[in-house]
Amino acid sequence: MDVEFRDKTLALIETDRAAETRLPISVINSLRQKLVVIRAAPDERTLRNWKSLHFEKMGGDERSIRINKQFRLIFTLNTECKPNKMTILRVWNHD
Repeated sequence: MDVEFRDKTLALIETDRAAETRLPISVINSLRQKLVVIRAAPDERTLRNWKSLHFEKMGGDERSIRINKQFRLIFTLNTECKPNKMTILRVWNHD
């Protein structure tokens, strides 16, 4: 699955400048691991079936994956292109 970031600051997660996102280091590390899994997934069904991701459909076209107990990754999926494309919208602190 292809991954793109809507927010340029959030795209820094995958670089050495990840601290500029002002997210806790544990969230950055966990998110990097989730991105590896997401890129390896061929489609939404794979993400949905991977129970440890806690995949949820939210309002509208938004979906989410749990990063840890406090944070969720909010994104949209474009299933019309091959490979599928995930657009990461934000990291949400749901506490």
